[in-house]
Amino acid sequence: MDNSKRNFIRTASSFTIEERHAIIKEYLEGKLAKSEIWYKYSGKTEEHGVILRWMRMYGYIENKKPQKPRFNQSFNYPIMKRKYDDLDKAQLQEKLQELERLLEDSKLREEGYRIMIENAEKAYRIPIRKKPDTK
Repeated sequence: MDNSKRNFIRTASSFTIEERHAIIKEYLEGKLAKSEIWYKYSGKTEEHGVILRWMRMYGYIENKKPQKPRFNQSFNYPIMKRKYDDLDKAQLQEKLQELERLLEDSKLREEGYRIMIENAEKAYRIPIRKKPDTK
C-alpha cells in the first residue's frame, strides 16, 4: 500500500475480500504483529480482533470457540467418605438411639427454660422475652 493511502483511516467493513485475504496472508507470514499490520492498512492503532475474525470467516482457522462446561454434563467428582460409612448396622442403631436421647434431653431442657421464664415474668411482672416488633 502506498503512503498516500496511509493518511486515511479505514474501518474493517471498508476492506474488500481481496484486501482482507492479503492482510491475513501478511499476518501469517509472521514478519509483523497484528497491530502493526492493522495500522499499516487501516491507520488505526487498535485492531480489536478483526483479523482473527476474518481468519475464522474465510477458513484459515477453525470457527469453534472453546465452550464453557455446562451443568448438565456429568462430572467425575470423587465421592467423599461420610462420617458413619465404616459403622455396621448395630453400631448405627446405637448411634441413632444416642441421638434420639440427646434430642429428648434438649426438648426437656427447652420446656424447662420456657416454664422458668413464664414464672419469672409472672413473679416480677416484667417482660423477659423479646417482642417481635422491637428493634
